[in-house]
Amino acid sequence: MKKIILSLFVLLSLSSFTQEKYQVEVEPAVKLNQSILLDYNSQIEKEVSRIYSKEEMFGMMNKMMNGFSATSDIKNDKNQMKELMESFFGEDYFSKMLDTMYKYYKIDIEKIDYINENKAYVKVKLGFPVNTDEMSIDKIFERSGEMMDKMDKAFKKKTGKTMEEYSKSISENDEKAMKKYFKIVSEIQIEMMNQELERITKNGKYVGRKEILEANKKNGKWVIENPNFGY
Repeated sequence: MKKIILSLFVLLSLSSFTQEKYQVEVEPAVKLNQSILLDYNSQIEKEVSRIYSKEEMFGMMNKMMNGFSATSDIKNDKNQMKELMESFFGEDYFSKMLDTMYKYYKIDIEKIDYINENKAYVKVKLGFPVNTDEMSIDKIFERSGEMMDKMDKAFKKKTGKTMEEYSKSISENDEKAMKKYFKIVSEIQIEMMNQELERITKNGKYVGRKEILEANKKNGKWVIENPNFGY
C-alpha cells in the first residue's frame, strides 16, 4: 500500500531542522493532524540533535579509534601519543581541534517516515567538508608544502622569527620557551584548520554517509535509543 506523502503546504510550514526542508511520510493507517505532526517532528528533530551532539559524536570517534586499535599495545601507544601531544601543545589542544571540526560538520534530516503512531524511521545525511579533487598524492604533497609555508609565515608574524630561527634561538632544556613555541604552533594549526575547512565548505565539497535511525514514542515522547552506527 502506498504511503501518504504530505502536501507541500505542510512541508513548508514545518519548523526546519536545517536550512533545507525534509520529507515527511505517513502510513495510510496512521491518523495524525497537522498540529500533532508538527509537534512530533519537533521532538524527533531534538532527538537527532542530541544523538549527533558534539559530545556524542566525539564519543563515536573514540569508539571508532578503539575499534581500529584493538590490541592493548596499540591502545597504549595511542594514549601515549595523545599525552605527548597534549604535553607539547597544551591540554586543550585536542578539544579545540575537535571543536573546530564539529563546527563544519553537516547534519541534515532527509526524511521522517511514520510507520505507526509509535514508531518512525528517520533518514539522516551526515557530511564533512573534504575536497576530493585534492586527494591525489601529487596534490597532497603540493598542499602540504603550501601549508608549511603558510604556517611559517604566520609564525613569523606572531614572533618576528621563522619556526627554524625560533627553534634555534632557544634551548631544548628551556621548558618554558619550548612550551611557548608549541603553544604558538598549535594556535596556528587550529587557525589554519578553520580557514581550510571554511574554504572547502564555501566550495560545497562534502563527503559523508547516510544513517537510518529508529524513533519510538515512549510515555508520550519521541526518543531515539541506542542507535547502531556500526562502530
